Amino acid sequence: MRFMLLHKTNDSLEAGNPPSAEILARADAVLEEMRQAGILLVAEGLMPSSHGARISVAQPGPARVVDGPFAETKELVAGLSIIRVDSKDDAIRWALRFAEADPYTEIDILEIAG
Repeated sequence: MRFMLLHKTNDSLEAGNPPSAEILARADAVLEEMRQAGILLVAEGLMPSSHGARISVAQPGPARVVDGPFAETKELVAGLSIIRVDSKDDAIRWALRFAEADPYTEIDILEIAG
């Protein structure tokens, strides 16, 4: 089973402030454990939403492009990981390792279809 771990952003990250060196080192250690366990497929950090755009579709009407930054940081993602594990419980256990590494994080765990 594959799961996407969506690491949510916060106001500080959206302002362009990277996590502390300590938090980055702890998160990197979790990623290395995932690599060693053979479960890590993808791990990427994302730029703040000020570097992005959103397609907005209002019905009826054409789609429109809205440039970032976006106001609702609680809905934005700072990074993602894709892992292959045996169960949702395994995915939760690994996501909890990130939560131990970064006490300010919130992570959505979503199973990938197919």
